[in-house]
Amino acid sequence: MTRLGVGLTYVPGLDHILHEVADLLDVVEIEPQSLWRVRGEGEISVDEDVLGRLSDLPGARLLHGVGNPVGGSCLPDPRHTALFGELAERLHAPWASEHLAFNRVADRRSWFHTGFMLPPCQTEAGAHAAARSIRTMADALPVPLAVEIGANYLRPRPGDLSDGAFVRRVAEESGCGLLLDLHNVLANERNGRGRVDDLLADLPLDRVWEVHLAGGSEYRGYWLDSHSGLPDDDLLALADRILPRLPALRAVLFEVTPSAVPDLDVGAVRELLVVMREMWPLQTALARLSPPPPADIPHPTRQETTAPCDWELALGSLAVGRDPGTPLAQELVTDPAIGLLRDLVAEFRGSALTGTLRYTMRLLFLTLGPVGMGELLSGYTRSCTPRLFASEEAFAFADHLLEAPPPVPWLTDVVQLDLGLLRARLDGSPCTVDLRTDPTALLTDLGAGRLPVEPPQGHFRVRLVDDAAPA
Repeated sequence: MTRLGVGLTYVPGLDHILHEVADLLDVVEIEPQSLWRVRGEGEISVDEDVLGRLSDLPGARLLHGVGNPVGGSCLPDPRHTALFGELAERLHAPWASEHLAFNRVADRRSWFHTGFMLPPCQTEAGAHAAARSIRTMADALPVPLAVEIGANYLRPRPGDLSDGAFVRRVAEESGCGLLLDLHNVLANERNGRGRVDDLLADLPLDRVWEVHLAGGSEYRGYWLDSHSGLPDDDLLALADRILPRLPALRAVLFEVTPSAVPDLDVGAVRELLVVMREMWPLQTALARLSPPPPADIPHPTRQETTAPCDWELALGSLAVGRDPGTPLAQELVTDPAIGLLRDLVAEFRGSALTGTLRYTMRLLFLTLGPVGMGELLSGYTRSCTPRLFASEEAFAFADHLLEAPPPVPWLTDVVQLDLGLLRARLDGSPCTVDLRTDPTALLTDLGAGRLPVEPPQGHFRVRLVDDAAPA
């Protein structure tokens, strides 16, 4: 199979840019979770309208998972893996990828999501656990699987495998390919984890099938893998130096988050795609994509100081604002990156609520102010662990508000309006709600960023539709 070429990773809102640069696209990578409609009860369906629009774009398709990582001791969710595989077949993707990270934590009583992908335990036992998770997903997929080397804001720990040695061990034991996100590894270098060249010296570069480029930003003294815009000059120089060293490379993608899309300039994206083509010269045909078989590496027999499940419980709990009271948690909490991870988890949760409960969040902010709003959200996040999908977070927060409502006028009606709009979007069909306040007054004033003034009261039945759906 020859290389696919250069392209973009699709996120909601990027459609106009994709069409403007279609003549330069060899491949479009799709995050399957961006196509999923997830209802409160956990049922998942595919947004066929968006999938149809993406199918009309030129070039090949790849799949890149962002919610079912394979770096932890909790095996990947089989329901999500099955949907992942179905989309890979429908899109004729030559391979799929997921993250070498974890976002689920199990303890003796239950399990919870962390709201953010966290770095795995970098011991031999951690590598064995990750390889087991990768094999579980790979065996269930109809296409080969590559794993992405993630950003890690934590300080290196004595006795752990280096970043490169850990990834090599995982790749060899699992038989997977690699997705090398050059911005991730550059961020790790900038944050003090180690030099990019040292990492690359340890990696099996002949397993790198795909490269990602992205932009970042500074926050609290860290360089964040925020995918907040175009790659900077340092990253482009790194890519220009590294891409020719990757003998099995088949695709180079520019990746950006939905929140950064409005600030993207189409002309700048075109220029970037041209640069990406120039720095990756034409090669002869590549051999057929055939992942090497997993190596028979014995399970670690020596006693290690950190077990994967203990690592995940300590780090995952601290990231969501809990203290499991373990010695490892007492060690990790001294790392300044724990505060950063808590901020990132809170930001992700707040963004999910702002995007799904638009009018409710505006009403709360206008009534309670920034301090009261912060206290309300802090109370919610302390009592409820993160949800994987934005819609699930919205339903959980709505339940929290309605169980112990703050002193905010019209709150119940506004919550019901938002939930009705959300259900209409998820179900693809109208949703009817009954209210005690005139919905036109509520939506008009809150939509304009102001509190309603004596909106009419009575009995109102309103039929809500998804305003983003085709007429």
